[in-house]
Amino acid sequence: MSMFEYKYGELTDETIEMLFDIGIYPIEEDFKNEERCFIIYYDETLPDIFRMPYLTRTPVEATGWDEKWKEFIKPGFLTETLKYDFDTSKEPDSNTILINPSMAFGTGTHPTTKCAAALLEKVCRDKSVTDVGCGSGILAIAAAKRGATHVNAFDIDAVALINVKENLKLNSIENVTAWAGGIDSFKGDAQVVVANIITSVLNAIHPSVLRVKPEYIVYSGILDSEYEDFINGLELDGYKIAETNSNEEWRGVLLKCL
Repeated sequence: MSMFEYKYGELTDETIEMLFDIGIYPIEEDFKNEERCFIIYYDETLPDIFRMPYLTRTPVEATGWDEKWKEFIKPGFLTETLKYDFDTSKEPDSNTILINPSMAFGTGTHPTTKCAAALLEKVCRDKSVTDVGCGSGILAIAAAKRGATHVNAFDIDAVALINVKENLKLNSIENVTAWAGGIDSFKGDAQVVVANIITSVLNAIHPSVLRVKPEYIVYSGILDSEYEDFINGLELDGYKIAETNSNEEWRGVLLKCL
């Protein structure tokens, strides 16, 4: 099947959550520098799945997006001590994560990823970690490089898992188990759970995370403007807020079991 770039107008949180549930990830940006729009990369069946009129539809080959966007991302620091780099010809080391950029979310450049990584780094050593909605696998790899005993990582987007496995190989990581699936696909135990997803999805998965009863929960993907409502509406049920952090207009929060 051919891949297309679809642009849609404003989407509600409920619509975005519905799309996430079926493995479709909208990317937010400006449309013609005038108004917000959402981009979705999918095959020709999308209009049948997502019955909403699109603004434009362009073959991915015509946009050049699949290769051109890699020119605009540069190496940097994921945390104060952990770097990310996109030069896959380099040898991995304990302080650098090598990432082959793809359509999967999670190159390390986004503020929400940095918020999550900074909190995760503080609590993952000698603990089992579960990365919910792992995207490219960067947080799972960060946990492994910072001493996690084992990491489970899963994402409902099966295409993302191709990139996860490639990145695990690039970094010579052997203690991460990755698969395609949602929160219900995880049946094990975890001492730390991390999820870097939009707040509507964090709210949706939170009851399942509580059932795992991890020692720590790291949530990121929370806008500053949403933080108070998100926290006030969250059932803590035996957890306390241990720490929060911020990057640009985004927040992360670390919950600790009492």
